[in-house]
Amino acid sequence: MPTFNRRSFLAATSAFGLVGAIDLRLPARAADAARLTTRVDKDYTIFDPAFRVSPGDGNVARSVFHRLMAQKPNSAELELDAAAELTQVSPTLIEFTLKPGLMFTDGYGEMTAEDVKFSFERFSIAAPEGQESTYKGDWAGLEEVEVTGKYTGKIKLSKPNAGLMAIAIADVSGCIVSKKAVTELGVAHNTKPVGSGPYQLVSVEKQRGVVLKRNPDYAGTAPHFDEIEGLFIPDSKTAELALRSGELDFAVLPPTVATPLKDVEGLAVEENPGLAYIWLGINMEKPPFNDLRVRQAVRLALDVDQMLLAGYDGKAPRLNALILPPITGFWADAPAYQRNVEEAKRLLAEAGQTAITTRITVLNQPAFTNMALVAQALLAEVGITVEVDAQEGGTYWTAGAGDAGKDIDLFIMRFNGKLDPNFLMQWFVTSQIGIWNWQRFASPEFDALADQALAEIDPAKRAELVIAAQKLMDESAAFVWLTNDVAMTVHDKTVAPAFLPGAIDWQFDRFTAA
Repeated sequence: MPTFNRRSFLAATSAFGLVGAIDLRLPARAADAARLTTRVDKDYTIFDPAFRVSPGDGNVARSVFHRLMAQKPNSAELELDAAAELTQVSPTLIEFTLKPGLMFTDGYGEMTAEDVKFSFERFSIAAPEGQESTYKGDWAGLEEVEVTGKYTGKIKLSKPNAGLMAIAIADVSGCIVSKKAVTELGVAHNTKPVGSGPYQLVSVEKQRGVVLKRNPDYAGTAPHFDEIEGLFIPDSKTAELALRSGELDFAVLPPTVATPLKDVEGLAVEENPGLAYIWLGINMEKPPFNDLRVRQAVRLALDVDQMLLAGYDGKAPRLNALILPPITGFWADAPAYQRNVEEAKRLLAEAGQTAITTRITVLNQPAFTNMALVAQALLAEVGITVEVDAQEGGTYWTAGAGDAGKDIDLFIMRFNGKLDPNFLMQWFVTSQIGIWNWQRFASPEFDALADQALAEIDPAKRAELVIAAQKLMDESAAFVWLTNDVAMTVHDKTVAPAFLPGAIDWQFDRFTAA
């Protein structure tokens, strides 16, 4: 009789389609006190903080590296991490003092202020040749990090950055790397990161996952679990079976998959407000969508509520603008467009477009394909024939990038968010065309408002700027907002998970026994 280990078990169930056919009610089992097993749906790629690709990469980096400050467990509030002191002297000056004795692994010595300078400046003002960070906007306004002593320094900004503490200093872009290690290892540091944090990355296997082990030389409170395995399981139904069988301790799943697990003994299912944002985008440069009237017609032909019912079983809330309700600049009066077939047809006729053939590109996952199929049916009623192009992650995530992005028509996109408006806005500035701005939305006024909002310290004034920027997005009719998602976490009841709002960013070192 063949014996299945964790990886062969998951691979077999996925390959042979057993997940949909089997409804297991296996006995509850106690989680291994020394080992935690989690699931990601996007493969791990790069763990260097400046060049990370996915939230999974960031979750590993957050566990491997120190930051000057970090988020408290299950909270967006901040506390000191590598810093013994951190003082905001003025809107453009921050002074820090490191805790002595923070040691990098693999013999790379003690962390100093030189490492802090190197770590922060490499995002924008001293980036390695040809390796500009996608996250350079997190450090917008950084002028220099001045080293004033072995453990002390000054972070100098050319202008205020309202999101600097939460988005850069205390998050993945604030991870402190070893200057010596990065210089010596080069690109090898992407997958063999040298940190000083609670865990070490000891194994990476493409299409499989990662293994983290407790760092014995970590200077802080030792994490609860000796070892964490992060398994790459792209199919949510496979992840469901792994949770039922005890192969997984923690996962975030779509509502349609997570809800039935509420009846499984030994598992806890919790619903958390989402912090992602999902929308249908329109390439405003490509005919016939370069005509505002055509884009407006698409928006009026769609029924967002129907799409959400198909994609999320009605459990995900509707979103009417970019900024989510808990974030500065939430536009409470944003228009909630209702379907109007006659007006859509009138706009198309006015534009001289009564028989459009187009394509909608989506990630090959049930929520997105289901919403795309509903959109296909709705648009057909106004004379727009739509082909649904569902792509695997490897091709989908480059569909709107570079010159290939000029050819995209419609698409459904999901971005992960954070609790800062500029983090959400930064992907839609003109310089992001050909990168993440797949709408090819080019608005100098929007760009200026985003810059002003980043530098505005007064929350009320900042909110006004952010709302004004969203109104420009609305006027473009290139965005049909769908939902900010819902995060359904499923975990073994013997495990107490730790994650930030939205359950996108996980705090591996704060997971404990329940």
